[in-house]
Amino acid sequence: MEEIVSLDTFQPFDGMIKMFPHHNFPYFNCDYNLMLTLAHFFRKDELSILNNVVTIYKFDKQKIQTRGYFKLQVLDLEEGDKILKEMGISIHKKSPEIDSLQNEIISSIVKGNPISIFIDLFYQRGREFYFNKKHGLHPVFVYGFNLTNKEIYTVDDITEYRQYSLPFSEFIISCMSSEHIKMPNYFWEYSQESPANHDGLSNKKLAQTHINKFIENMCRYENEITEGLNNILLLAENFELVITNETFIETLSSTIYRKCSEKYRLNTLYKYNIDSIDARPILDSLLDQIINEWKSVRIYSNKAIMSKKFTGEIIDKCKGILNKIYTNEVNFNTQFFLMLKAAKSL
Repeated sequence: MEEIVSLDTFQPFDGMIKMFPHHNFPYFNCDYNLMLTLAHFFRKDELSILNNVVTIYKFDKQKIQTRGYFKLQVLDLEEGDKILKEMGISIHKKSPEIDSLQNEIISSIVKGNPISIFIDLFYQRGREFYFNKKHGLHPVFVYGFNLTNKEIYTVDDITEYRQYSLPFSEFIISCMSSEHIKMPNYFWEYSQESPANHDGLSNKKLAQTHINKFIENMCRYENEITEGLNNILLLAENFELVITNETFIETLSSTIYRKCSEKYRLNTLYKYNIDSIDARPILDSLLDQIINEWKSVRIYSNKAIMSKKFTGEIIDKCKGILNKIYTNEVNFNTQFFLMLKAAKSL
């Protein structure tokens, strides 16, 4: 009989896949997926995580030949560790000797504590961009261990964000890289603090506190967000140059899933009486249009890149769509901030 130690209720965050069933988008990035997975496991409210992000369009002409020339920048308002602590989840960071890694993993799981272990993606099979090509540290959740066949159970986003199992002998190699010099405490154990520390406010009051904080933060960045929209027009102006950059499709994809993340958050916020002016129909329609328009730019760009035919017709088509995105984003933000300010004055 197999001997397994496992956190049976540990499941990857699945909110985004429920909203977008045919895609496995992260919520903004892998760090947020990690925090949302922890929130669900420890049965904590996810609002403070969802509301920790401000997104601003950026364009830098100097970087057109490299990376980062255009992005929907994700701005974190607070450190992830701080948010988890405020939620009542504490993190114990350490650096076990490789020989004792198996025992450390088992010890944490027996206590009911999930772990994230930072691995070097150079050694992670299935990670096409990195495997045997490129180094980079990345956190992987560990929630179980099979002592009989020496397999480790993880939650990760190798091909999609889900549960995986792999030989421990393979996993351990990715923990022994020279990359770990950059991050000596590669083993993070998460545990629940005594609930007494965090029960001062009722759930309803706590949610309202998070909503008020969100409105305040968004209004603080209103000018920066609004001015950032002009960067969509700069992308359109420089389209002939960016479409030939090998990272362009990747850039468009990250813009799309970040807009989808905004949709997920907005959908959650509606549950908290944030929309006193009935802005939802307009906001939902505009955001869906924006997401679909970014997808259209990606489809046309992909065709041009695959065929190596960067015709004036395709470039003009994409420029036209980008101008539409700009107009829709201006209208969306106008309505969005009207809604927030109305909620603020209640």
